[in-house]
Parts: sequence; structure tokens; C-alpha cells
Amino acid sequence: MQVDDVLCQFDGVDAVACDLHPDLHATRLAEQLSSRLNIPLIRVQHHHAHIASVMAEHGVDEPVVGLAMDGYGYGEDGSAWGGECLYVDIDGCTRIGCIKPVAMPGGDAASRQPWRMAVAWLDDLMLCERLFPGCPVKAIHQLCHSESTPVTSSAGRLFDAVSAILLGIEKGLFEGEAAIALERAARGVTASPHLTYNIDAVDGIYQLDCKETLIRLAAAVEMGESRVELAAGFHCMLASGMAEIAIRVARQHGFGRVALSGGCFHNLILKKEVTSQLEDAGVQVLASQLVPQGDGAIALGQAWVAAMRLQQGDS
Repeated sequence: MQVDDVLCQFDGVDAVACDLHPDLHATRLAEQLSSRLNIPLIRVQHHHAHIASVMAEHGVDEPVVGLAMDGYGYGEDGSAWGGECLYVDIDGCTRIGCIKPVAMPGGDAASRQPWRMAVAWLDDLMLCERLFPGCPVKAIHQLCHSESTPVTSSAGRLFDAVSAILLGIEKGLFEGEAAIALERAARGVTASPHLTYNIDAVDGIYQLDCKETLIRLAAAVEMGESRVELAAGFHCMLASGMAEIAIRVARQHGFGRVALSGGCFHNLILKKEVTSQLEDAGVQVLASQLVPQGDGAIALGQAWVAAMRLQQGDS
């Protein structure tokens, strides 16, 4: 789509909103529209837009803690975000927690080859060679330690890693395929192992470290433990870890609401577990009902952020 094709639809528009990612077609179109119409361009981080979409749907303009969990969003630091705990109000967004960033060897290729993310999380060459004997593990292990390799806090990529470990999924046709398989494996499981996690504060940001959990999963697979029970245990662990971060922040700042958004919340096990943990702590959970949980919500979130900034006189 060319900018001239849409200019006629923008009479009376006060601003244009877009994603932070500089290379998206939508971002480039927004830049052209802003320039041609001489109106402000408001850039909104992907996960900020996710949480803002929930606030817009529920008519909330008071501060909330947001859990945004998906496969990818361009982060404020230029890295690949996707497992985020955010503080969001009408003035902006602050990152206050995340899944611990790990290497994403091969960039986007890691979303189609889940075993790569398993190598990154486990960081154990011999273990990974046993788990994935037909894969070039040594080369990917070395790539994980290269300064040029991007890092990610993505919940989607964490699901990929666990799917590779538990289900042996090495390749997928589309992003999210492995995660869907992991949810399917965990459905209906009534008993699952208790898996621990660590939460560390790094530069003022809570980080959920799942490395020891994944090492435990890999060892359990080698010992012949039930993979479906391990899959259910992983869901509970991830939900508990992210909910704990949100609860800590909510209590520290006196907030009573946590908003959930992002494609990972299509996973009904994860959504149910996170919601249960939060509600048990006395927190009100806001979730999408009319608006999509995935990236279909982004435009609404961007528009809400832009409207709030214009209302505050800050564009």
C-alpha cells in the first residue's frame, strides 16, 4: 500500500501511531503519513500496546500491572521481548519484569527449529547432543556464546525449548506449532511434578530464570518420567513464576489489577493457572473478551496510547 492511496482517509486525524520496530511496513507507512500530513508520529512498544488494548476494552485509565506473553515484540532495548511484566498508566509503560533473556541462535530460525532454543536454555553441550543426536548441536552451542547472537525474553521461545526437550520436536511449519503441541500434551493431566524456578532482580527488573527447571526436565526425560506430566508441570511453573512477579509488583505499588494479553494466553492451561494464582492473591484479573489476545489487539492498543498522549498534551 502506498501513502497516496490512504491519504484521503486521514482528514481530521490528529496523530499516527505505530510499532517501535523500525523495519515494519506499517512503521514505514506511518512515518510517511506523519510527514505528509504534518501530524505527530507516536511509537508504541509492542507489549505496551497489548496491555493498553485490555485497558481500552475495560475502560480502565488507572495504572495496572500487565503480563504480556507471546512470541516476539521489538523491545525498547532493541532485543526480542515476549515474556514481560509491565507497569502501564496513561503516561507510558515501564518494564518491571521478564523471563530471563537467553540467546536466540539463528534469530528467526529458532522459532522454526525449537531444539535451538533448548540448546540455548540448557547450555550443556553433552546433554544436548544426547537429546538431539541428529542436529548440529555443537555449532548452535557455539553460536549461543557469540556476542553477535540476539537474545530473547520470549515466552513463545521458552515453550519451544520445552517442546523440543519433552516432545522431541525439532522442526515446525509455523511459529507456535511446538507450543500448541505442548499444551495439547498437558491437557487433562491431574497430577504433575512440582518444578521450581528462581526470580532474580537484575538492574531493577525481576527476571524469571527457568534454566534449572529445563535441566530438571531434560534429566527426567532421560530417566523415563511421564512427559505429559512434565508438560503439565512446566505450565504450572511458568504460570506461578510470572504471576509471582506480577503480585510482587502489585503489592509494592498498591495496585489491585493485573491485565493479561499476548498470544501465549490462547493457551488455556497457562491462562487458567495465571488467573488462579493472581485471584488467590486477591488481585483482579483483566483479560481480553471482545478484543483478540494475540496481535489482532495491537492496533487498538496503539490507538489508546496515542489518544492518552494527545489528551495529556504529550505527543
